[in-house]
Amino acid sequence: MVFRILLLLVIVAQSASRLSAQLSNDICSSAIDLQPYLVAAQTAPVIAGPFSNAAATGNDVNIAAVTGCWLDDLTGLADGSSPQIDATVWFRLTGIDQEVRLAILPCDSIFGFLSADTQLALFSGECDSLEIVDCNEDIDPATYNYWSAIYTPLSAGTEYRMVVDGFNYSGFGSPDAPLTTGEFCIHMSIPALQVSELTEQVPTIFPNPAEDQIQLTAASEIIEVRMFNAQGQEFTVFSPKNSKALDIAMPDESGVYVVLVRTKYQTTTHRIVRK
Repeated sequence: MVFRILLLLVIVAQSASRLSAQLSNDICSSAIDLQPYLVAAQTAPVIAGPFSNAAATGNDVNIAAVTGCWLDDLTGLADGSSPQIDATVWFRLTGIDQEVRLAILPCDSIFGFLSADTQLALFSGECDSLEIVDCNEDIDPATYNYWSAIYTPLSAGTEYRMVVDGFNYSGFGSPDAPLTTGEFCIHMSIPALQVSELTEQVPTIFPNPAEDQIQLTAASEIIEVRMFNAQGQEFTVFSPKNSKALDIAMPDESGVYVVLVRTKYQTTTHRIVRK
């Protein structure tokens, strides 16, 4: 949580022109239909979007339903006791008899730091009688991956509503950038068809702290690597071809850098210290 707050404070906001506001799905009753993507996901993973929670109001969600799951408490305790619901956008789908993975992640190569900390909840039922099915705060906080994802079985014919929210830092003493908003995509897949995606290890970067060079190793093909300094400036972009290992030269200036690694099955971020 400490690094999460520091990362947000030192990274500047991305240009507003990159965001595609989706205020039409600001409330449950106007949720965007994801059914075509769910149907397509039965054959291969799909990506829906881009969407954005910029300027969303958070006026239409039951706060109690996600208590204990979303950790952006007004108290700053991060215990889920009083989550802030304020930048929510809505989606809907009709279930199939499959376990489905729903992940909020970057859209292909698009990466916005202020949209990289999301919260996700899935409900069943109609908007006036929602029941919580599953929710998620972070994919993997141990690797600073604060995007959100759930793996959950769906029931054929059941109506579902999914809400995506931004993490609110106002309870943690960060008034300069209290709420994460921005562009995201919904990555949808059927785990039974994508076993590698569930079992793939997180890419490793060595050494850390680093000097002139780092070595990146992944279990599957590396699609893209992007490096940012502590001010959010993009330093380096790599698009290797058919490689699972990569040597990357570090910038000359000492400091903290964030490395985004996108492989065939996952997107992770890594904090690297340059000596």
